[in-house]
Amino acid sequence: MSDAHAPAAYTEETVNAFMALQAGKASEGQQKACLDWVINQAARLYDMSYRADDTHATAFAEGRRFVGNQVVKMMRIETLKAAKAAKAAASEGTARHRRRGAAEARGKND
Repeated sequence: MSDAHAPAAYTEETVNAFMALQAGKASEGQQKACLDWVINQAARLYDMSYRADDTHATAFAEGRRFVGNQVVKMMRIETLKAAKAAKAAASEGTARHRRRGAAEARGKND
């Protein structure tokens, strides 16, 4: 287990993959390599975050893991379903608000 604050290791291939991703030209393999690096190296998602005798290092490691969890969450079908449901609920709320406002405006004009 490395220091919680230590930068993630990377290779020339990793840097090239991220440069291609940023330019919108990454191959499928490069895209997968970037995700793998973020999840496993930068976020250290599957490492133990506890650091004996150092609560600050534990908190830092947990912060890294939080980012990894958010990235993994974005790749789950359940997350897409939840986003669609939230969008539908927001649209319904906006439509309800508009109807209420229109009704109030009609009432004031009477």
